[in-house]
Amino acid sequence: MYIGLRSVCLFLFGLVGCYCSSAQDLGSGFYDYGVACPESNDRGVVATTGAGGKNVVLAWLFDHRGGYGLLSIDVASGASRLFDLPFPPGDAPYASILSSDNKFYAYFNNHFAAFDPVKNEFTFSQKAFDVTAMAFTEDDQGLIWAATYPNGGLVAYNPKTRQLVNYGFVNKEPWKQYPRAIAADADGWIYIGIGSTETQIIAFDPKTKETRKLLQGDKRLKGWPSLYRSRDGAVYGTASMEEGGKRIKLSDGVAVFTTEEFKVTNEKPYIAGSQSLFYKKFPDGSVIKSIDFGLRELVVTHGAGEKKVNFKYASEGSLVMAVDVTLGGKLIGGTTFPMRFFEFDPAANTFKRHKAYGQFNASAAFKNAVYFASYPYGALVQYNTDQPVSNDGTAANPVVLGADKQNVHRPHRVLVLDQLGKVLMTGTPEYGYTGGGMLIYNKGGGTINTLADSQLIPDQSTMSMAALDDHRVLAGTTTAPGTGGLKKAKEAVLYLFDAKTLKPIWQEPVFPGTQTYSDLHKAGAVVFGIADSRLFFVFDPIKRSVIYKETLPDALGPVVTVQSPRVFVKDPSTGERYLICRKGILKVNRSSYKLETVALSPVMIEAGGAYYNNKIYFVSNSHLCSYQLN
Repeated sequence: MYIGLRSVCLFLFGLVGCYCSSAQDLGSGFYDYGVACPESNDRGVVATTGAGGKNVVLAWLFDHRGGYGLLSIDVASGASRLFDLPFPPGDAPYASILSSDNKFYAYFNNHFAAFDPVKNEFTFSQKAFDVTAMAFTEDDQGLIWAATYPNGGLVAYNPKTRQLVNYGFVNKEPWKQYPRAIAADADGWIYIGIGSTETQIIAFDPKTKETRKLLQGDKRLKGWPSLYRSRDGAVYGTASMEEGGKRIKLSDGVAVFTTEEFKVTNEKPYIAGSQSLFYKKFPDGSVIKSIDFGLRELVVTHGAGEKKVNFKYASEGSLVMAVDVTLGGKLIGGTTFPMRFFEFDPAANTFKRHKAYGQFNASAAFKNAVYFASYPYGALVQYNTDQPVSNDGTAANPVVLGADKQNVHRPHRVLVLDQLGKVLMTGTPEYGYTGGGMLIYNKGGGTINTLADSQLIPDQSTMSMAALDDHRVLAGTTTAPGTGGLKKAKEAVLYLFDAKTLKPIWQEPVFPGTQTYSDLHKAGAVVFGIADSRLFFVFDPIKRSVIYKETLPDALGPVVTVQSPRVFVKDPSTGERYLICRKGILKVNRSSYKLETVALSPVMIEAGGAYYNNKIYFVSNSHLCSYQLN
């Protein structure tokens, strides 16, 4: 069980910042307009004491590089110091713990680390055997235990001997394991709660190295187990918080199942949690009222008094998911960690960034609206570009039109069918599930329909869509399951979908063995597509056959591969179609369909792709960039 978890505010629309930019000429027609969102995301925050007993705030920081440093803020003065990691930036903290002897621990990017706020230094760092820890606890002897993703590993750190012990992988599954809970009983047994395809609780005895699987058969549920250490020496838990699992008593490696409702009572506290850890209480009774990493502002209360300080930290900015263009000529896109959306005015070279309802994975700009698809809520969000951003009740802009977290938890595509009055959104399903569906917004009545994968392509998710006419859609799937789920399908398919009847009317594994059709684009009477990031093809929807295919050249490929990659960009003035690749830009020859090299990029391209005023705009990590067409 965790202490100090921060509640998530779901409606976070509002202005965060407005700032000027200047275009940097990268040469050969490429320009860099700077960081779209110059913020970092916190991945665990604790209030504690540092040198001389001063109150300090510690925070793991994350930007487009991943986890890159630990920030320490002196509450009295606001002075801050960013400590570089003792290992390369990357990945991200998914859990941390402030131990009873005031050390702050994390394990990510294959490294375990300990920070001492009194000495103001990392006092331990070692390469470990799995990617990242998803849960931490401290046992009665002061050992720090971490359960790891994605292979179900377990490590223990002894602060006295400064030794990290690797106990190996204690559970095997055919899917990625999310060990989001860990606790130790008074007898020294360690319990790990693993989600989410089928939950499992592992009991491990450090003395004998014995491992026991405590959930069998119908006791294994969907979702996430919960565990906590009680003051009576036992550990209590449930097999799944989402599926209504009942209370389980865990002691000496044995599980006693009850019919009681699971509730946390008489808990022995630890300052530990997921990436949302937010422990507010200082030893002297002061409390963090708020901390804002965008405004760089910390507010601390003590009794009736309140102190506000501003702090500083370096950031390379948050990752940009993609870029689109509005009817009014603004470049617009979403960022993640933190989750924002931005507008860039190319005439004035100015950015505006706003708080967002989740992570805007995909978008479709149409007339005066931009439709965003948001993770993790599976939500369709409409932004009226003619109106200011507002969170004023019924006048909210953007506004959430509807959501289907189960079927389109992680959206990949948005498609507007204007004549039919529908907006389609597709993606992969909730954590641990296989097969994504489709959310359909009916603009006339403002209603929502949802289709499960069983009504589309079973055990697959729709990754790409292109409208053939006012109601027929060519779609491409991916065999990838929801995050942490079990892959079941052998190959992806193309299918035709009738948006009037809401049914597929044809499907075929056009390229046998393909796992993902990442993008589709209507080009006159044919459709351009991308299979498995490296194969470009031209599809005739009337004959339902491929009429041309070509493997992308290694010098430029693969294409961009983010969650909604926007590979194809059309120049409306000439009708030319371009492909955005990781290393440069290609053009499709109009008559032969052969790919022609346009330019090699001086920066790595992460996401596409929008045309405006004779430029192709794209994303390089946290930067908005462009290429000037001839």
